[in-house]
Amino acid sequence: MQGYFYSFGLIIFNITHIVKKQVLLLILAFFGICACSKKETSAEKETGYLTLNISQGTDLKADVNIMDFTLRINDGQTDLIKERISALPEQIILPVGMYTIEAYSMEFSEPKFDMPFYTGKTTVEIEAGVNRGASLVCSQGNAGIKVVWSSGFSMYRSYQAQINCDAGYLNYSSTESRTGYFLPGTVSVSIMADGQTINGGTIVLDAKDMATAILRPKEVQSGDLPIEITIDQTVKTREVDIVFDPDDPFPNSETNPYIIAQAIDRQGEDAVWVTGFIVGSKPSSGYDFVNTETWQATNIVLADDITETNDRSVIFVELGSGSYRTNLNLLDHSSYLHRKILIKGNLTAYQSRAGLRNLAGFTLQ
Repeated sequence: MQGYFYSFGLIIFNITHIVKKQVLLLILAFFGICACSKKETSAEKETGYLTLNISQGTDLKADVNIMDFTLRINDGQTDLIKERISALPEQIILPVGMYTIEAYSMEFSEPKFDMPFYTGKTTVEIEAGVNRGASLVCSQGNAGIKVVWSSGFSMYRSYQAQINCDAGYLNYSSTESRTGYFLPGTVSVSIMADGQTINGGTIVLDAKDMATAILRPKEVQSGDLPIEITIDQTVKTREVDIVFDPDDPFPNSETNPYIIAQAIDRQGEDAVWVTGFIVGSKPSSGYDFVNTETWQATNIVLADDITETNDRSVIFVELGSGSYRTNLNLLDHSSYLHRKILIKGNLTAYQSRAGLRNLAGFTLQ
């Protein structure tokens, strides 16, 4: 009998143990469900929604379809999305944060003929659980240049133009009728006529510019022609008259500045660019510009060679009161000694020596 009760007690213990285990499992499962719910709720709070409205400006060609454009969404460091617009859902889920949204028809990084590209860009902030709308209007992002040759070039057997920018160049033959496209910025024009290369100056391009460069030899120029700018369907169309002089094949410009030897020979010219090395400063009396103890804040001295000591082989640059004196004088900026500088001003005598005065811009190189 005692054995019977002992066995019965074990059965009760086992049943109780099983029940407690099941209850414990149920409790753990309950807390697991709660934890998952909290995790999902937390995740929901960390994302938001983006709905895009992409439209095209009036300057897009009729055969351009914005649904074929690429959409790029960048968080400031990486592209989270880079996909064809037609393949994207109507609503995009994104983590909370600031984003740059860009749509574009193609990658455009170097000059190309007959290759306009279109783009639109905006920024948007995604908030937790919020559906944010963003509108993009896509319009032309590069600029076009067409070259027209005047009849004056009939005197040459062969001629062509080259238009250069930082990203590359395009050659325009005498029969080229296509439009070349460039990124916004400054481009330079040069002409090759019967083996001679002549600098034609520069053109500043903005997005949506469509410029016609009318090239004329100096001999056939009939007065100064104005630059005409008109607006046509939001695309800026303008004509730029470029005259080249075979007797002066390299006219002064920011991209073709005078060296110091040229600047000395061309005293009297105004609004010119000069490049050289900063080699010192003229003292209050005399011309010993290399003596650091007598430097003045009123001027700097430029030379073609950092070892130059001859006061007849340098340009004395007057630093008028204001930002030029503050930003360029050697008393406050001794580290500028022997730095190369590109600077604009009038080539006018300063302290009885070749000088540059009335400054209008500079870049330390």
